Formats: sequence, structure tokens, C-alpha cells
Amino acid sequence: MRKARRQERGFTMLEMVLVIAIMLVLGGMAIIQSFGSFEGYQVNSATDTVASQLRLARQLAISQRRNVQVRINSASTPPTVSYQILPRPGSSDPAQAAVTSVIPKQTTFTQETGVPDTPMAFGTCGGAGVCIAGVGGGPAFMQFTSTGQFTDATGVTPINGTIFIGVPNQKPTARAVTVMGGTGRVRPYYYVGGTTAWTE
Repeated sequence: MRKARRQERGFTMLEMVLVIAIMLVLGGMAIIQSFGSFEGYQVNSATDTVASQLRLARQLAISQRRNVQVRINSASTPPTVSYQILPRPGSSDPAQAAVTSVIPKQTTFTQETGVPDTPMAFGTCGGAGVCIAGVGGGPAFMQFTSTGQFTDATGVTPINGTIFIGVPNQKPTARAVTVMGGTGRVRPYYYVGGTTAWTE
């Protein structure tokens, strides 16, 4: 008996072109979405860096019973946030070396046009990226005291402030970190563009 031979067929040129076109469209969509996500990851990382450095500075001040100076340098490229444990008043202890963290590339301390102040309402200093104690860029000397307060150079007067973070000219990447002087509490905020509101 003779078995009927099946005729084997390959894909037609049209089918191949359609499959490749679909793959290219899906790949393009994935690349476009990943660019937005990558910037989101960077600005979230920058926010986490600033918040964690401030929280660590406060924790060290409380645990070591020493004042810890904080510096926010928006003029450097890339911007940095640092802290330094200061000598105890009246002691001969040397100041410890400053610990500096660099925020991720493409992110900076900036407040985008049209982005409002955070719910804490510590001010925007006319759009400055750093607004602490009503001073754009912050006072020359800021510190966490051994009680956990965030104060000026006197160590007595609590100061409040906000550090705005984002990718320049990209409103959806707006983030902020606030510091409440009386308690030293550090709170990160994320801007929700569709509702023009901040969320924790």
C-alpha cells in the first residue's frame, strides 16, 4: 500500500513580514516605556538617597549624643548630600570626616514649574531646588541635635525645609523630601501629575 505523502509547506514571505513587523512594534513600545521607567527609577533612587542620608544623620545624632551637621550641595555636579559628626561642645575630640552621597545622574535638586509646594507647606523659595528655613539652597549651617531636632547653627532654633528632586524639565519625575525641625522627621513625597497632588 502506498501512503499518501503529506505536502510540507514553509511560511510565506507575507507571513514572515507580518511576524517581524509585530515584533518590531512590540519591541518599540517596550523601549519607549523603559525610558520613562528608567528616569523614574533614577529619581526614586535619588529621593531614597537624600531621605536615608538625613535619617541616618538624625539617628547618629541621637545615638551618639552629638550634633551632626548636614550639607546639601546643589551647585556640585552631580549634586550631593552629606553629613558630619561634630565634636562634643567643650571637648578636644576631632570632628569626624564627612560622609557624602552623590545622587544619580540626570537627577538634580529642582522644583519644576507648575509643581506646588508639598502638604507640609515649608515653602518653595521661588522655585529653588532646596528651601530650608525660607532660604534658597538652605542656611550655611544646618544640623541634627542630640535630641533629634533639625536646627540652625545655634542648636536651639528648629528649622523646617524641603528638598525638591527631579529630572529637569520632566514634571512627572517631581519628588520632594521634607524635614520638620521640631522633631527632625524626614518624609519623602511623590508628585502625582494627573491630580496635581503630592503623596507619601
